[in-house]
Amino acid sequence: MKNYTITLETLTPVYIGSGKKITKKDFKLEKDYAYIYDPIKLHSILGISYENFLTNSLSLTDYLGRNQHFNISSALKYFISIGDKTIRKSDSIDEFLKDPYGYPYIPGSSIKGAIRTALLAYRINNEPSKYARFKSQSIDKWRNNGRDIEIAAFGNPQDSKFKNLRISDSKPIPKDSLILSKKIDIFKDGESNNKLNLCRESICPGTKVYFDLTIEKDEFSIEEIIEAIKFFSRQYRENYLSKFNSFGKEKYEDNIIYLGGGTGFLTKTVNQSLYGAKTTKEVSQFLNKAFKWHKHYRDIEIGLSPRAKKCTKINGKTMEMGISRIRID
Repeated sequence: MKNYTITLETLTPVYIGSGKKITKKDFKLEKDYAYIYDPIKLHSILGISYENFLTNSLSLTDYLGRNQHFNISSALKYFISIGDKTIRKSDSIDEFLKDPYGYPYIPGSSIKGAIRTALLAYRINNEPSKYARFKSQSIDKWRNNGRDIEIAAFGNPQDSKFKNLRISDSKPIPKDSLILSKKIDIFKDGESNNKLNLCRESICPGTKVYFDLTIEKDEFSIEEIIEAIKFFSRQYRENYLSKFNSFGKEKYEDNIIYLGGGTGFLTKTVNQSLYGAKTTKEVSQFLNKAFKWHKHYRDIEIGLSPRAKKCTKINGKTMEMGISRIRID
């Protein structure tokens, strides 16, 4: 058994969702911060006035702006820095995962899943004949039988090699490391859709996050894991990101992973290793079945699927979501 420390350094905002949503009724925007309030405590302080507020269309920002005499400081849960001025008082906020003490953290399963995807893509690329039968199947078919491709790479579930790779949840992350990041889609021509009313509590760039890694039975070497991560990031950059007009504005090393929500379909899948030059066609057909209203059949004409790169904006600078540099010591 060998023990290691994984260090992630966030290069762009990273979002791990808790499943909870903060609505416009729960936060107030003021200058460079969003102030998150406890609705139960607000009700105990404001009474019938707060009940009437909940039935109208006002945001909490507007409501408190019209009632500045209210003293609601005891109802404040926490406040968070705003990543960009485009965040609006009418937006909703997806909350970051937190421990019982209110500290953000990243589950070990999140980083283990990213490593698993990178290793699988790496092995498919290096042993094409072993995975040939999956290359002839459509995405939805092998995804429905997804365990088969993992059995081919890592063995049966009951004795999977991945059982011998254990990653702890991260150490607690300082609360002031969170920032609000707005969901933005960037298209091939550089145009963006920043009218989406969704923001996310995210770990801000420049934050270091630590995990414990244990490997038993020498099933995986650190060298293979790092090489797989580098391969996966290069493959994504060269086969997908390079097709965007905005490509090249940011330069990252190869030892990066895409982690958490809002990073895009191809960062979570092995399709590029399976299908090679046919990836755009296969992904387009799969997404068109899954999201018919988005008309993904048009992606083939564009030569890019998915046709939108998942981004955010921090201090006026547009960047991808979820990129972290990884080191294993």
